Amino acid sequence: MQRFAERLKRIVFGSPIATDSARPETLRTRLALAVFGASILSAVAYGPDALIDALESAHQRGAIPYMAAGVVGIMLLLGAAYASQVSAFPNERGDYGLVRDKLGRRWGVITGASLLTDYVFTVAVSIAALTEVVVFAFPHTAHWMRAIALGVLAVMTLANLRGIRDRVRVLVTVWNGFLVVVIAVVVLGWLRRTEGAVPSSPADAPETWPLLVAYAGAVASGAVMATGVEHLASAGPHHAEPRGTRAARTLLIAVTASAAAFLGVSLLAWTHGVSDFGNGPVVVQVADRVLRHEAAIWVVIVSVAAILYAAASAVFRRFSRISSLLASDTFLPRQLTMRNDRLVLRGGILAVAVLSAVVLVASGAQIERLIHMYIVGVFTSVVLGQIAMVRWASNRIALATEPRESVALHARRALHIAAGVVASAVLVVTATFNFANGAWIAVVCIVVLVLLMHGIARHYAKVRADLAVPADGHATALPSATHGIVLVAQLHRPALRALAYAKAARHSTLKAVSVQMDRGATAALEKRWTQLEVGVPLVILDSPYRDLVGPVLDYVRTLHRSSPRDAVVVYVPEYLVGRWWEQLLHNRSTARLRAQLLQVPNVVVAAVPWKLESARQAAPVLEPEDPALSPDPST
Repeated sequence: MQRFAERLKRIVFGSPIATDSARPETLRTRLALAVFGASILSAVAYGPDALIDALESAHQRGAIPYMAAGVVGIMLLLGAAYASQVSAFPNERGDYGLVRDKLGRRWGVITGASLLTDYVFTVAVSIAALTEVVVFAFPHTAHWMRAIALGVLAVMTLANLRGIRDRVRVLVTVWNGFLVVVIAVVVLGWLRRTEGAVPSSPADAPETWPLLVAYAGAVASGAVMATGVEHLASAGPHHAEPRGTRAARTLLIAVTASAAAFLGVSLLAWTHGVSDFGNGPVVVQVADRVLRHEAAIWVVIVSVAAILYAAASAVFRRFSRISSLLASDTFLPRQLTMRNDRLVLRGGILAVAVLSAVVLVASGAQIERLIHMYIVGVFTSVVLGQIAMVRWASNRIALATEPRESVALHARRALHIAAGVVASAVLVVTATFNFANGAWIAVVCIVVLVLLMHGIARHYAKVRADLAVPADGHATALPSATHGIVLVAQLHRPALRALAYAKAARHSTLKAVSVQMDRGATAALEKRWTQLEVGVPLVILDSPYRDLVGPVLDYVRTLHRSSPRDAVVVYVPEYLVGRWWEQLLHNRSTARLRAQLLQVPNVVVAAVPWKLESARQAAPVLEPEDPALSPDPST
């Protein structure tokens, strides 16, 4: 069974990877665009949908061009700000590391919680959008959206647990392929705008509707296009030297390309009368009306699905990395810093998979429900990141000696102030107008996660203080004596082995202990004990209520009370089995007893293993001579 499980693990997850064989890969700009730019470019698959949905709900479809231009302006501003940030701090910690270092750990925790929340919703939104694409291609699957989404998530999780390294050429094909497809659709749509265009209805008169509310909500909804900027800004270490310059260049190109694609798709949706979420992703609907050829439509569908998959898969890795950084700072369980034999941060992968699955099931994989929860997390981190950059620039200005350097730093500070103000406005508008539609869920998740991380940090601080070596450097005093106790249920080879190990330890006293559950069995044990001349006194503990754990605990506590400075070592024979179902048949009582004994001060529990036949067959090893059959070491 163990061999079969090991082979299955190798097939599913792959062979182990040695630590020394893993070398960080650095990329040039044209390759880094494809590897790290999928997150922001994939937003073209659902960003126009959010914008159009917000405007149509307010009967302001005619304002699509202006609102799309506003979203593009936000993207370009944030892109310039993050290009400035990554050129100054080309590391993988992103906003979390920057805010933690410049504003303090408390604000760093808020940033980390916001990013983790954003990443969970990013995976859910990307998979929900991919599910919409599948339903558009196969309309009869509309009733299976949850199942499709969970299936895609399972495949993605397995691929990330295996640690499949995305081939750069594949990602280049996906990224460039999607961009080329969008450019082709936009160009053809513009050339054919007189053939299939639908006369657009002008926006209602300002006096008949709340202009500010509708426009602000539309721009905030369309701002989902900027949610991939932070992921790009954390890719600095993966660029070739000079890292800061190359990372900033990659970020600007990716943001500009995504903004242009978003604007083109939005304008075509406006001119061709494409609706919102109801009939499938807007980019696919636009392609359907523009191309009017089944094969061409399938090319668009495949390219959209590929870019969404690549984006969600990249977020898996980013989530695991941020959670690892937070865990190394004691804000999350330290297990999240551990890599498995495939060098994968398995804890983070499983965490984002489980949380995304919960979100997808709760929302029915409906992207129109998820989109309102999406922006709060990332824009919280954006605002705090820009505040940290303003402080950094101010500190540098105070130290600047050259006039040219001072002017450049003042310009950068102004850029980050503007980006922070705009991001704050988007965050406030989103949290206000989309609060009832689901933004409150993101707010609650961030607050709960912040409180949880502070609680974990306090726990680790207490443990660290509790485990610290005293200032005088003295180790714990040695026990005055050690007493050995061997638990014996019946006299068989496992019990003899435990006795042999206990004798070899040369304790101050050594006794075998058996709990009397049945008088006949106890009498037989005593008789057999005398016949074999074991050389260790046998103590029988009476148990009138047939309890195994209680009498042993009372006996051990009695020893401890009589000599508090003495140590007691309890030897417990245990069976090793080769089949999973055999675990249900053995070691149940000893497991409970061991857990209780570990709570008694100055008590050490030693498990003495004995392999049953099934275990020996599953993993045959060269067994040493059985100490139970060896001469008594005390003689």
